[in-house]
Amino acid sequence: MALKFWRPWIDPHRCGEGSQPERYVLRGGGEAQFLGIAARNELIETVPDPHRAWVFHTHERAVAVARDLASVFGEPVDVVKLQ
Repeated sequence: MALKFWRPWIDPHRCGEGSQPERYVLRGGGEAQFLGIAARNELIETVPDPHRAWVFHTHERAVAVARDLASVFGEPVDVVKLQ
């Protein structure tokens, strides 16, 4: 008999909504600030705290957005995994 442990945080059908979802944020700018979405006008802004930054639940989506932003703004954008 084999034991199979189900891990909800890696179940592709739950979109990372398990007990330990992955969380990624973007870091960019000359002073290595984190990127967030402004509440008043929904534009991209820099924030000093990663917990106020724009959060992604998959690495692939964070990398895709980072590439798009880097091509538009001409500056590198890093993907950072939150613990």
